Amino acid sequence: MTIQPIGSASVALYITPADLKEHGLTPAGLTLEQALELTRTAFRQAGMDLEGAIEIEAYPESCGVLVFAHVRAPERRWFSFDSLEDLAAAARAVATPRPDAALLWWGERWWLSLPVEEEQAAARLSEYGRGETDRPHLEASLAEHGRTVLPSDALTGLLAYFPG
Repeated sequence: MTIQPIGSASVALYITPADLKEHGLTPAGLTLEQALELTRTAFRQAGMDLEGAIEIEAYPESCGVLVFAHVRAPERRWFSFDSLEDLAAAARAVATPRPDAALLWWGERWWLSLPVEEEQAAARLSEYGRGETDRPHLEASLAEHGRTVLPSDALTGLLAYFPG
């Protein structure tokens, strides 16, 4: 596979027939999901960071597959907490209100999100919870299965219930 950056967040990837054969695939039978997985593999092999959602366009031909990939930077940071006590302690540690913070419940865990630019608040939250930025399809899973507890200003809401 040959990967060539074509911008700060985009690449062109050429997957040869030999590369496809190595993975038990053919250009004609290649699905979009398989092309996406090969693209992720190429990113890892090239040592390129894949933070955010990846969008691809794949063009299979008998001479191989040309893939154009664009990585969208994540818009939100997600943290999960084992207990409500840990979450309340995290809310107390982040001193200033965060109107864009949302709180959900899913999979026996509390999930708190902040805009990605909230680096200082994220550092504090990571002391009490677990950063979940590298999980694929996290936002979609939370939207589908999570229950919204506080849709906005979650930290202020938590402090109202658990002032410390």
